[in-house]
Amino acid sequence: MMICADDFGLAPDVDEAVLRLAAEGKVSAVSVMVALLAEPTPALAALAHLHDRLDIGLHLVLTDEPGLTPSERNDSLHRNGRFPSFGNLLGRSLTARLRAADAHREIAAQFDWFKHLFDFTPDFLDGHRHVQQFFGVRRGLLDFMRALPAAERPYVRNAHEPLAAIFRRGVAPLKCCGISLPGAAFRRLLLAQGVATNDGFAGICDYRDWKNYPVALQGFLRHARSGNYLIMAHPGLREDWRRAEFEGLLAAKWPSGEPSRFRRATL
Repeated sequence: MMICADDFGLAPDVDEAVLRLAAEGKVSAVSVMVALLAEPTPALAALAHLHDRLDIGLHLVLTDEPGLTPSERNDSLHRNGRFPSFGNLLGRSLTARLRAADAHREIAAQFDWFKHLFDFTPDFLDGHRHVQQFFGVRRGLLDFMRALPAAERPYVRNAHEPLAAIFRRGVAPLKCCGISLPGAAFRRLLLAQGVATNDGFAGICDYRDWKNYPVALQGFLRHARSGNYLIMAHPGLREDWRRAEFEGLLAAKWPSGEPSRFRRATL
């Protein structure tokens, strides 16, 4: 079972919370928003120092922020160097207006920036707000992965969880279903191309119900399977819902030992 803290690089309080959880063995992976970072930071250096005990991955940013690649003529991903809103990106994806080549170019830029900041390649790749599963984005991602040397090919997160498991757990089931369904197709595509990916997924919550996060976390842990089952989290210290996740993880007792890193041998 893996516990992954997302959104490192978003804000200092997020970085502080994630670093503390990582130092105390409460997470086994950290996903970094390198597109938001203009230069190396002390927090990045502190995270890199923990790489011997953590998977450190690239958290793709494709909504609401400036991109790393300049806009080109008829660019379907961003305008004037800025990404669209989440709803706008989803709409472009569902109506086949998001070209894989544009996504590929930005994914490659964020991947290279990650290597520049850390001096190693990411252990895994996922997307802020699960954008890696969107039509257009996922095709661009698969094309990018196909072109990578085998030694640099990270594992890729999918958000699929069987519907029975979602409703048995009972945490934000409709939201989970909406995110899981494209994850199922994405997982099939990853496996067909020989790209390593997680086997099972949890961590989606109704963030308005943040006071009940400890109960939700126990449900995630109780239904987690061994191996490459992934539970995502969004710890922080300022926003109530992020602090609830931080404190819940800090106090959590694992079913058997500490969370593990990704195990390719289990695929």
